Amino acid sequence: MITLTDAIIRLAVSFLLGAVVGFERQYHEKPAGFSTNTLICMGSTVFALISLMSAQYYGGDPARIAAQIVTGVGFLGAGSIIREGNKISGLTTAAGIWVVAAIGMAAGYGEFGVACLAVVLVLILQVFRRRILNTFESVKTFEYITIKCEPDLQIVTKIEDIIKAEGVSVVKSHFYKSEGKLIIKLVTDMSEKTFKIIFKKLLTFKEIISLDR
Repeated sequence: MITLTDAIIRLAVSFLLGAVVGFERQYHEKPAGFSTNTLICMGSTVFALISLMSAQYYGGDPARIAAQIVTGVGFLGAGSIIREGNKISGLTTAAGIWVVAAIGMAAGYGEFGVACLAVVLVLILQVFRRRILNTFESVKTFEYITIKCEPDLQIVTKIEDIIKAEGVSVVKSHFYKSEGKLIIKLVTDMSEKTFKIIFKKLLTFKEIISLDR
């Protein structure tokens, strides 16, 4: 049974958790900052409480209203996604809005442990995201690269020089012609970070038509 004290406690917890996530977003100057995340979290909690109280006093399914939060927040998050040409931005903000709403729902249903753990995980992901990605990008893996270029032997030497300059060794190579173009297939041992550097350098050569992995 939900009492007024329970509702106050859950709203207070929701406010604090939403504020914590919102402060981190505001600190990094993201579109959805302190106020937005706090309000979304509290709003979800209020809807969850209303859903529980309605079922408590009038009967019915307590998940009915809560289910609509997911849909409503989905539209809210979609509004933060912007497409400029081939670049799409705002996906992380949209996902953050969705998660904050879920945290608010958890607080509204009294699942404080789940809500707090979610906030901790969100902060870990947001604060240490780049470090985590850099760690993975530094791990060496076998890369299979296919280069389509003009049939010029000098370009082969240029490609090899670029790869060797980054300290990468070619494990296996295969050359053949197709439709008047030279196809180079390479197997190299490099990290994702190194691959991106080599990829950018190779694309500066006008002889190279395409580069796939």
